[in-house]
Amino acid sequence: MSLRHVWLLMALLGSAIAVVMTQHQARKLYIRLHDMQEQTRKLEVERTELQLEQSTLSAHGRVEAAGRERLGMAIPTGPQIQTLPDAVTPAPSAPSGAAR
Repeated sequence: MSLRHVWLLMALLGSAIAVVMTQHQARKLYIRLHDMQEQTRKLEVERTELQLEQSTLSAHGRVEAAGRERLGMAIPTGPQIQTLPDAVTPAPSAPSGAAR
């Protein structure tokens, strides 16, 4: 066998090993992709459930009932309501060292 044949055989074996390694890596990445897609689906379902639970727990009637029952709160009656005057912002004053 000539030196040329040895080099060709080595190149053939090297490329065959590279193909096998590349296919193995592609399979591993495909499995990882599938696992991550499954995890994404599970997280989307959990997110939807949590949003539904949040909207249920933050409903105005539920908050009002919890305030009344647990905290003894009540809607204020006429004499209990006090209105505050509108906040008036003062006009900007002239700087103290301004020229006249």
